[in-house]
Amino acid sequence: MTGPFLVLILLGQTLEVPLGEPFLLDYGVPPEMEPLPLEPGEGYSVLEQRRDSVLIVPLALDTLELPEMRALYGSREMLFRPPVVTVTRTMPDTTWTVPVFTSPIDMHIPAGFPTDYLLRHVFWTKWGRAPSKTWILLLFAAIVLLLVATPFWLLRRRKRDVEEVPAVRSRHLSPVDEALALLDSKAFAEGRWTEYYRDVEELLRDTAAFRFGVTNRALTWMQISSQLSGDREGRRFIEASSDLVSEIVLQRYASWGGSRDRARRFTQNLADLRKEWHAR
Repeated sequence: MTGPFLVLILLGQTLEVPLGEPFLLDYGVPPEMEPLPLEPGEGYSVLEQRRDSVLIVPLALDTLELPEMRALYGSREMLFRPPVVTVTRTMPDTTWTVPVFTSPIDMHIPAGFPTDYLLRHVFWTKWGRAPSKTWILLLFAAIVLLLVATPFWLLRRRKRDVEEVPAVRSRHLSPVDEALALLDSKAFAEGRWTEYYRDVEELLRDTAAFRFGVTNRALTWMQISSQLSGDREGRRFIEASSDLVSEIVLQRYASWGGSRDRARRFTQNLADLRKEWHAR
């Protein structure tokens, strides 16, 4: 037999061989006896046999159950039992080795009193200087400035809105002149009909409030009509102003669009209503 292999001639004990590496096993048959061939079995393979020396390759990680070798001596036959063979790994299961857990656990607490080593554990000293609080002051100043500036801004806006209202609400004008003064407003000149008819509606509501005491400006014209339906004069006023009310609804809430001639006609209608129902 040629090639590298492991020679095992020890009998009666347990042997360990590497997986996949051939080893030579000697059954110890006396020279005057003739051994019979050894057949391969599960978990091993027989490469070569010379008399009672057998070259075996382990194929499984297990204990090899090798058969007994039969040997002839004349007409007699004897059996020779092999040793127990266990197959070991050629590589470890893992490269991670778990260290043995110590008992008891070493807490690494130095000797002495806590004040002797507490300063070494003051972790906040590594944080460095505290962040600046300037942003808090700036935020506070901005809030104060906003609170101070808001009333002035609202007052100025209210003043500007008042300045933009046409002079038709001036109390030194008659009810008819107030209506006709709408034709001199900036909204009429620029064709801003939604704004223009808002002023028309305000004057018409003034007339309803003056004549019939309907002072709630949150009421719709349908609600005003229902409220005045029980009065004869109220029914006449609603009937006379129905066309103007329809135009106001179309212009303010439907953006119907109009022209100066159309606005002039309905303004004259408003003046006529105020002449009859808003006498002072």
